[in-house]
Amino acid sequence: MLRPGSPWRTGITRVLALGPSRIALGLAIVLVLVSLALPFWSLSEAMGTDQNISSFSWTTFTTDRYVGGAWDGTVILPYSSTVSPYRAVASVLGTAYLLDLVFLVVLAVVLGLFSMEYGRAMPTLSLLILSLIVLGVALFALFYPIVAIPGAATEDVGAFTIGGFWGSASTSAPPTGWSWGPGLGWWILLLAVILGTAGAVFPYVKSVRAMIPSPPPGWRPSS
Repeated sequence: MLRPGSPWRTGITRVLALGPSRIALGLAIVLVLVSLALPFWSLSEAMGTDQNISSFSWTTFTTDRYVGGAWDGTVILPYSSTVSPYRAVASVLGTAYLLDLVFLVVLAVVLGLFSMEYGRAMPTLSLLILSLIVLGVALFALFYPIVAIPGAATEDVGAFTIGGFWGSASTSAPPTGWSWGPGLGWWILLLAVILGTAGAVFPYVKSVRAMIPSPPPGWRPSS
């Protein structure tokens, strides 16, 4: 139990005093920073009991090799390597992480505005425009890799068509099972998008509610 004057209690009180909007925006910024350090997508290639799992980050991809079901080593290569087979995926991910950075900057600007007296007194229309900007950048950063990675990965792999951001397939020559899907970085970005959008929209919703006139004292709905 926290004592009244404990540093933890004081810190929690200060954080709560920021309000739900700034707390959500701050958490979103932290999550975007974390997502920048994690893979956005992964691709698995299995041949019998042997398997290669490639995870794609901003400038490098990491391949974990398993032979006979046991880990056999990890290889980390930059996309610029002459032996990298994922040039198209590298181009897409470079853009995806750049959009992630843009989203980070937008969140930081909005958090700064909401921390200033001017931002707390912004008119409803300005809050709406700000909310739409955050929402647009957030959705673009989130969905761009979903749309662009499958085509780029199909171009790099060449053996079959990768028809979605996640899924599975098999090829017969040689018999190979493939599976792919979003990495941890993309899931964390999804959470950041939810928090960042909520933090940007809340002041607008609050402003709209404040515009609705309150009923006069003693007013009752007619039966």
